[in-house]
Amino acid sequence: MITIQNIKDWSKPHPIGLDNGARQTRIGNSRVEFSIVGGGTGLYGDFDKTFEVAIFDKKTGNFITVYYYGSAADDIISYMSDKDLEELVNSVIREDDLVIG
Repeated sequence: MITIQNIKDWSKPHPIGLDNGARQTRIGNSRVEFSIVGGGTGLYGDFDKTFEVAIFDKKTGNFITVYYYGSAADDIISYMSDKDLEELVNSVIREDDLVIG
């Protein structure tokens, strides 16, 4: 199971907020990639209890967030709770198929 702590541990500084603590984690599998960000000016979420999330099709590069989370507006989920994020990630990605990057 992929945990919120894993997502935090795998994070790197986000280029939009190098000076203000913004973080980003990119994880996926052979089909999809999650972009999970927060913690800085210009990003939704604090990257502690809330996160900004987008899901992309790896083949086309298109946003597919709405296919996995029907209420996503503008192709992203803003202020997703840590609990909901953990549930979503684990419903889409199996740990044995995980790609971090």
